[in-house]
Amino acid sequence: MTRTSGSVTIDDVARHVGVAKGTVSRVLNNYTDISENTRKRILKAVQDLGYQPSATARNLKRGRQDTLGIVIPVGHGSGADPFLSEFIDGIARALDELGLDLLVTTAHSPGHMVETIQRLIARRKVDGFIVTRTAVNDTRIAYLMEKNFPFVAHGRTGNPEGYAWFDIDNEAAFADGVRHLYSLGHERIGFLGGSLDLNFALQRLSGYRQGLEALGVAHDTDLETLQSISEKGGFAGARELLSRDRPPTALLCATDALAIGAVQFCRKYGLKVGADVTVIGYDGLPVGEYLDPPLTTFSQSAQEAGGRVARMLIDVLDGKDPASLQALARATLIRRASDGAPSMTPEALSALLRTRLNDQPHSGSKGE
Repeated sequence: MTRTSGSVTIDDVARHVGVAKGTVSRVLNNYTDISENTRKRILKAVQDLGYQPSATARNLKRGRQDTLGIVIPVGHGSGADPFLSEFIDGIARALDELGLDLLVTTAHSPGHMVETIQRLIARRKVDGFIVTRTAVNDTRIAYLMEKNFPFVAHGRTGNPEGYAWFDIDNEAAFADGVRHLYSLGHERIGFLGGSLDLNFALQRLSGYRQGLEALGVAHDTDLETLQSISEKGGFAGARELLSRDRPPTALLCATDALAIGAVQFCRKYGLKVGADVTVIGYDGLPVGEYLDPPLTTFSQSAQEAGGRVARMLIDVLDGKDPASLQALARATLIRRASDGAPSMTPEALSALLRTRLNDQPHSGSKGE
């Protein structure tokens, strides 16, 4: 009588065929010292009985858990990160196709992230890690390299040598963004970025400055602001930059979340996005297409990036040299309705916003 697969053991298979348990084990592990007749009988019994080797035992035998890990940063009042949500979804989809699992946990500081990684390694919970939101000096990567534990970085550190990573050419994208805005007629171009501890934020600011220099446009620190990478940060950054005596007529934002916050500020105070103020984001998040107006953005598919780093980590686990697995891609500008030629001078924009701010005093509403 056939038993359910969950209750069938290797002992059941051995008794059914009339051989030793070790003989069954050797057939299942592809040893060649078993006669062909016995091998066929054992494999037929495995099929008839519905025997399934224990995943736990199999993984212990080969030292693999079939689970990858990611520790994501939270806290500091920054709110949810929409890019990371899309990125993790891409990882999970790729691993699901491969029959693997993803362990996602959170940490509230760089030190806590390293402690969490240490704990997961000690408990043998994961085979390797995906590291994202890389810092210029990243303690997670330093620790994983010291322990020679498998990982792939989404992004680079200040020293990109010796480990596997996938990144977008942030400097090139922001230099391109400056050139694009200048070609539309914007001469005062603002930069709304994030903490320069994050390598991508540093690279995007560097690209912005390189773009100005290439055009012979003077660098003005009054046109730069660094905020939390969130819609709230974008709202605050837009308020800061557009309240200058000679504000920028265009805002180049380091992420879509920052750009969405900037659009919210403009709409709150009656500024027409795409005419009075141009706003460009970076990430290509799906939500940008449904904003009012739809957001012009540099696209780097978060889902595709997640899938790519997941597959790279599988390559590392399969024995490929991590240092040979490094890839740099280009972002693509997707033009929608949030960018256009300036409709007024910086001085006129300043006067208009000053009036609007006086008409609508700070009220602590959403986004502020």
